[in-house]
Amino acid sequence: MTSLSIDLEANSIWLYIVPWGMRSLLNYVKTRYGNPLVIITENGMDDANNSSISIKDALKDEKRIKYHNDYLTNVLAAITEDGCNVKGYFAWSLLDNFEWASGFSSRFGLYYVDYHDKLRRYAKDSAYWFKRFLAPN
Repeated sequence: MTSLSIDLEANSIWLYIVPWGMRSLLNYVKTRYGNPLVIITENGMDDANNSSISIKDALKDEKRIKYHNDYLTNVLAAITEDGCNVKGYFAWSLLDNFEWASGFSSRFGLYYVDYHDKLRRYAKDSAYWFKRFLAPN
């Protein structure tokens, strides 16, 4: 069995947010490679690490929620309407972390990491959104 792993990261330095491009890419892979099993191993976006805002405000990441909602809507359409063989989608990233290109200047995770308080973690609104999204009806 052939499988393909797609790793997409919407880093604000080099890639624009284009949700319909995900569906287009999945259809290209389907046509070009005979509809292999596809697992999207990393897809997400970064936010600037703004130390002047409160943690409470940093947890309000509506942009990340919209990002994942829009991309997952296109992944679902690629599966249900186009017949693409997608079996997995993983958000990039679970936690804010150090990135080689950005250091600590960007935040990527569904969980906020307080670098000034023993790396204490706080669930962002996007973590709660994913929990509801993944919950059975």
